[in-house]
Amino acid sequence: MSTIVPAKSDGIASRRGESNARLAQWSSVAETPVMSFILHPPVSAEVAYRLDRYILLLAYGSATVDVRIDDGGMRRVRLRNGSLIFVEPNRSVWVRQHEPIELLVLSVDANHFALLAEAAASGKIWHTSTLVDHLDPGVAAVGLEIRRSLLADNFAPPPYLQALADSILMRLVCRFLGEVERAHRGEDLAPVILSRVLRHIDEHLAEPLHVEELAALAGLSRAHFSRAFRRVTGDPPRRFVLKRRLCRARDLISAGARSLAEIAAETGFSSQAHLSTVFRKQVGTTPGQYRDAFRGTTTATGM
Repeated sequence: MSTIVPAKSDGIASRRGESNARLAQWSSVAETPVMSFILHPPVSAEVAYRLDRYILLLAYGSATVDVRIDDGGMRRVRLRNGSLIFVEPNRSVWVRQHEPIELLVLSVDANHFALLAEAAASGKIWHTSTLVDHLDPGVAAVGLEIRRSLLADNFAPPPYLQALADSILMRLVCRFLGEVERAHRGEDLAPVILSRVLRHIDEHLAEPLHVEELAALAGLSRAHFSRAFRRVTGDPPRRFVLKRRLCRARDLISAGARSLAEIAAETGFSSQAHLSTVFRKQVGTTPGQYRDAFRGTTTATGM
């Protein structure tokens, strides 16, 4: 693995105004034979890496950053909690923060990643691609446990951290497999378009979401979009949106911080009664009974 060295060399990590020699004083670091974990704290910083490994940068919090891959153009993105940047070995990634944000930098041995990918692919064709601002709830959830272990669990052994990271890598491989399969089928809802639509759904659950609106976002007719969306997700758009509303409602109800009326409004249901009716039909219990099951427990679903 390349080590952290002065700027403009391979394997860079720099904090404005401080030398790289002090990295260990402001980062949480762990390592196994096939991967390393560096948790950069939320300070104004520029980080850049070029390694012979896969590199994943996972965001904790929300901030606007500039991202450049290799010698390509600068891209300004708004990272959110759980957003992921993924680059292949021997490619450079450079991130400049406009607001402080905590970043986990995970570097993974290429052979280790290949073994995981082959196991996940089960003989299917797969290939990786660069990801910038990729948001996956599963990755975000595992990322929070990695962060907790690095910061709070002094007894978390490196193999445990590696097992968590392996689950993130396997989830990414599933995404890459899906991209290849869609390409072979001539799938007409490109991953970047699908990501845009899914992000729009999650960010606007409190508002009415019409199929025509989602189709326009994808640049397709309503019928064309509905067929393509169902092929990719397994659900027609309306059913998918309902499932997302219920998932968000379950998360908020289990946290216990809001009233059911507030949760209904925040997740796009017309009233508390509407939430209760749909919730009981789909989940098999009432929102109140579901909330009671979590009383006296602590959930850690966010920052």
